[in-house]
Amino acid sequence: MVKIEIKLQEAKQAIAIANFKRDDLLMIALTEPADLNHPEILKTKQARLEKSYRRLAFLGDALFDAVLTDYLFTVNQDLTQQDLDDWRQDIAGKESLTAFAIDLGLPDFSSSWNRKNRKPPESEPRVWGEMFEAVTGVIFIDRDRNFLKLSTWLTERFISPAIGFEAGDPDYDTTVTIAEHLDMMGLEGSSSSVWAPGDDDD
Repeated sequence: MVKIEIKLQEAKQAIAIANFKRDDLLMIALTEPADLNHPEILKTKQARLEKSYRRLAFLGDALFDAVLTDYLFTVNQDLTQQDLDDWRQDIAGKESLTAFAIDLGLPDFSSSWNRKNRKPPESEPRVWGEMFEAVTGVIFIDRDRNFLKLSTWLTERFISPAIGFEAGDPDYDTTVTIAEHLDMMGLEGSSSSVWAPGDDDD
């Protein structure tokens, strides 16, 4: 029987969230739908797994867009509506999400990691951008649907560095710091109140 190989533990280490629980959903998010097209996999199972994958990606897409929009709106008060939309389209585009997926290591952990003649991830932005979205959806569910925790993870690891890079300055000057942004979202100003990847939730 065909076996889909996923490097689950390596993926969890890369995600770097303490007490990660939803291995079942992460396995689905790391399974490319194309790898389900095998005669030994029942059609009903293929359909069920692909449906779950697409649902996670849909959730992650909406969440990433919300986190990015909130961050852009908060950190630079001088951005116009057009500026906000331009930034959103750039950072939330499939090419950018693919870069995030590569940075996170998803091509090395997913079901296609050992596929022969696999195309370079950069040439398949729809595939890897969607997988990053699916993983984003899983993290949101795993963190008990806590938007603030997901926002911290996405902002510190991907969104803020990407904005700095696109602006041509890794220390891109925003009018509001990440800590202040979190304060505006309802967290206290003390460092102990800000959740970060690796923190113990217990």
